[in-house]
Amino acid sequence: MRVTVLYFARVRDITGKMEESLKTNSGSMDEVLETIFSMYPQLRNINNLLISVNNEYYSGLPLKDGDKVAFFPPVSGG
Repeated sequence: MRVTVLYFARVRDITGKMEESLKTNSGSMDEVLETIFSMYPQLRNINNLLISVNNEYYSGLPLKDGDKVAFFPPVSGG
C-alpha cells in the first residue's frame, strides 16, 4: 500500500521535499516513522514532531492505502 507523506516548515527544510509517496507493508505508523527516520536522520532531533493523517492529528489507527500523512514541528506563536 502507498501513502503520501507531506512535510512542513523545518521538516521540509530537512527533507528538501514538500511531499513524496511511500510504500508501507504493514500500514503501521511505526513502519512509516522508521522509514522516514532512516531516510532523514535529522528528523529524530525534532522534539515533539507532530503527525497528522488526512488532516487530523494522528490517533493511533492503522494507515490505509492513499492516506496523507503530514509531519511538522511543534507550532508556536504569539
